[in-house]
Amino acid sequence: GEVWRAEGPGGLLKAVKLVYGQFNEKRATAEFNALERIKSVRHPFLVSLERIEVVDGQLIVVTELADASLKQRFEQCVAAGRPGIARDELLQLLGEAADALDYMSSEHGLAHLDVKPENILLMGKHVKVADFGLVKSIHGATLSGVGGLTPMFAAPETFDGRPGDRSDQYSLAVLYQFLLTGKMPFKGQTLAQLASQHMNARPDL
Repeated sequence: GEVWRAEGPGGLLKAVKLVYGQFNEKRATAEFNALERIKSVRHPFLVSLERIEVVDGQLIVVTELADASLKQRFEQCVAAGRPGIARDELLQLLGEAADALDYMSSEHGLAHLDVKPENILLMGKHVKVADFGLVKSIHGATLSGVGGLTPMFAAPETFDGRPGDRSDQYSLAVLYQFLLTGKMPFKGQTLAQLASQHMNARPDL
């Protein structure tokens, strides 16, 4: 979908996501079901959901507004001549993201399944995990195909439609390498290449 910066009553700034398609279509219905799974989960490093509503047949989600994403922070570091985010800074930030993902898994039996630089958001000097459109229960969870996955960061088992309690940990490790060095462990350019490499090849670490 699209995410907009919006000003609410009282001048409060929020992020408003408009999910593509009509609410009764597969994409919006899947996102709504994922939000239903996560909406009661509260953690200091998870973006807070403030409103979920269907307006004129379109699913709209209102959340707190972040300062930037880790993708933008990475690009800022590269523009300054560095290969990526400094190790100490990155370890602290991804440690917070890991804490939130671990809490989702261990306490609520949920997997995020879309861990990528755009979905880890900076607020001050801390991060919050965002975008819960692919959240699944890790108990007997299946994925229909790979729709919605980000192949560069997806765990091998998700390509087979069998996400588990370590899928987010794998994605976070890939994310760490990329944000630190600017290089991915697999060099595939297409979905088929990346799926095959994640499932069968040795990563370039």
